[in-house]
Amino acid sequence: MSRLRHLRRSVPQDVAAPPLRRLGTRVFLGFLLSVSLLYGIVLLYHLTVPRRSSAESFLDRCRELCLNYGLVPTGHVANDAEAYLAVAKPQDLATPLKNILADTDFKAFPSEPHPLWGEFAPEFRLPNERRESIELQHLVQRGPVVLVFYYGYGCSHCVAQLFGLQKDLAHFRELGAEVIAVSADSPEHTSAKFSEYGRFDFPVVSDPDNRIAEQYGCFTRATPGQDEDRLHGTFLIDRSGRIIFANRGYQPFLDNKSLLFWLADQRPQPEVSEPANATPPDGEIP
Repeated sequence: MSRLRHLRRSVPQDVAAPPLRRLGTRVFLGFLLSVSLLYGIVLLYHLTVPRRSSAESFLDRCRELCLNYGLVPTGHVANDAEAYLAVAKPQDLATPLKNILADTDFKAFPSEPHPLWGEFAPEFRLPNERRESIELQHLVQRGPVVLVFYYGYGCSHCVAQLFGLQKDLAHFRELGAEVIAVSADSPEHTSAKFSEYGRFDFPVVSDPDNRIAEQYGCFTRATPGQDEDRLHGTFLIDRSGRIIFANRGYQPFLDNKSLLFWLADQRPQPEVSEPANATPPDGEIP
């Protein structure tokens, strides 16, 4: 009996364990080691590499959009905006307004089904680059309003829509429309850009906390499960203060011809008065 126990102790361990079991154990341990190393690398990356801010990610999106058109930013925002307009703007409107509106084959871009469509536009009072208060209500009292939300003067495509509106501003004014642009840029930042690149002939106001942009559905605040998001927005507000056109997206709306057609449909019609020498209907005494 003691001899039998001695023989059992003398059996080598690698002979006692089946070969397949040894191989499976080694593969499993190797897998655990690989997962641990990968987790450590990811953890180290998040600890050492600073997280990109939402502003940086939006600027990356701007640069990618310009690259899609074959444009390489030069750092001169005005020149880059003009280059973007040259390749992305649908029409050149350097012609009299009556000729533009006489295009019977043109179909204006439709409005999106925005929650505010047909509703009164949310009021706001925001400062321009001189810190003068600009009220939407006062603009609407003078006529329809083209309201634009843009990301800011940080990249060319973001501000390109403003350059396009400036080019066609005479047409909008001929229809009695006012233009106003809104971004989160501070008045000081906008003033500095105006000094560098020239000002626009319409109000550019500051919405630093994106409160107004949020009311118009152009800004979504971050939540624990979702990053913040922002959109370009273009709205037409008629003389009664109601929104009649809305467009939002990650690209600016450059189709000014469609905006002109929408505004032309909102022009007040002249009152038809009866001529002084009109003959009254039979049986009536003038």
